[in-house]
Amino acid sequence: MPAIIRVAIFLFLLFGTQTFGQRLQSNLESPYQCVTNHLTHLNPKHYDPNLSAASFLHEDSVFRVELAIRLKRVFDGKGLYVPVNKIPDNSDFVDSLTGQHRYTIFPERLPEIYLERINQSWYYSPSCYPDIMRLYKEVYPLGADLLLRYLPRFNDRKLMGIFLWQYMGILFVLLLSIILFYLLNIVLNPIIKWISELSFKRHLELPSRYKKASRVLSLLLITAFLKYGFALLQLPIRFSVWLITGLDITVIALWSLLVYRIFDIIMSFVGQVVKGTRSKMDDQILPIIHQAVKLMIIVAAIIKILILLDINVTALIAGISIGGLALALAAQDTLRNFIGSLLIFIDKPFQVEDWIEIDDMAGTVIEVGFRSTRIQQLDTSIISIPNGIISNKALTNKGLRVYRLFQTTLGLSYDTPRSYLQTYLEGLRTIAELHPKIADNRYIYLQSLGSSSIDILFRVFINTHIYQEELQIKEELTFQMIELAEELGVRFAFPTQTIYIEQFPGQKDILSDYSLTPEELEETLKSFKNNVITKYEKS
Repeated sequence: MPAIIRVAIFLFLLFGTQTFGQRLQSNLESPYQCVTNHLTHLNPKHYDPNLSAASFLHEDSVFRVELAIRLKRVFDGKGLYVPVNKIPDNSDFVDSLTGQHRYTIFPERLPEIYLERINQSWYYSPSCYPDIMRLYKEVYPLGADLLLRYLPRFNDRKLMGIFLWQYMGILFVLLLSIILFYLLNIVLNPIIKWISELSFKRHLELPSRYKKASRVLSLLLITAFLKYGFALLQLPIRFSVWLITGLDITVIALWSLLVYRIFDIIMSFVGQVVKGTRSKMDDQILPIIHQAVKLMIIVAAIIKILILLDINVTALIAGISIGGLALALAAQDTLRNFIGSLLIFIDKPFQVEDWIEIDDMAGTVIEVGFRSTRIQQLDTSIISIPNGIISNKALTNKGLRVYRLFQTTLGLSYDTPRSYLQTYLEGLRTIAELHPKIADNRYIYLQSLGSSSIDILFRVFINTHIYQEELQIKEELTFQMIELAEELGVRFAFPTQTIYIEQFPGQKDILSDYSLTPEELEETLKSFKNNVITKYEKS
């Protein structure tokens, strides 16, 4: 190579870089030039913090240098890659929100740091300088600044763009995180257990729940430690952006999971409390509250992650609103069921454990969800009925009954004498009066003359909410009706045709003789009543 060419290259490298730096230093006529000057001169290839400090307006040159370095480290520590190509290169740029000559690099994640035009030049706003110092302490706490001063600089070997000491630092941070995780889990587990038992007392479901909560809290603390540890290593910005963003998303997910675990412990305690209440409404509303809070936690976490990824959430929500009509038309059934669940909650036509009947479906309500209500039928099978159908159907709630009705018609044969009818009616009323589970509003009367029998209405109300007890009481009453009829000698009728046959001498009459006198009937009824009283006293 000719000597003159080598001299020209040397002069270009010597003065060209200096001229480029002086041009950046003196030419801060747009937000783009201000940010470019700041970051370019903190790059290892063009490292000159004095030139970088020109993007800051302050009398103390040492303080300006410190601001430039610290803000760059804040960007790196938070995993914020500055989109230089998207920064406006316009001296008269005006912020559309404030109407001022102001530009914010990260309006969602770092709104307190912005540039403004001062005397026809653009600088990082002096009002941001206290925020820069504060953010630096947040990103690098507990003496991290001292450690950064003694970390190796641009004099080590690289592998895939990362210094060898940084690889060693990554391994050290990961190893230390694993050790801390186990230590934190051992320490936090008894602490959360003690707090849970102190706040919510002791019950069977808590141990597994506070173990999960302590594990999530340990992971959260370890993730925060990893974030600070990797920030100290000053990794390349593109790798740091990917790594820190992933850790930030993990922190959001773990915070959401921790809130859910804590809420799960609270709901577990509340579930134990509501089991002791008489009302079933709290049992019904508890799963709905649980699902609603869970949904709110998930939505909040998603919104936070979208903001972290620099996605315009406002525009996204607006787009969802515009598409809401199409979504509603496409999901009419889902929307109808959701509205039906709200109507069920407001109108309260039934509660959990109530027996309900809808059309040809009947069973015990075991759960009321957002979309459907689950009913357990007699054969123990589970049927899910959409809430939209339930809200528009005639529903019979037998779980709200104050009493259980027992109504039957007793048909006596037409040859029963009046005195026997009256005595049997009095005996039936005695049966109802003596039973401890029969309410006062009872109706026992001679009702009608049927086609083949004299009909007696027996209608009583049983004071019980247990189906098995209801059947047992009905059985007792039926047996007593039969026993009374046998003792008095009255016969139950059934659809028949009466045929009169000639009676031969000495042949026994097939019909009842009804030969008891009124005194004998009264004595028989009195004996029956004493037997019933004795039976109830023994039971």
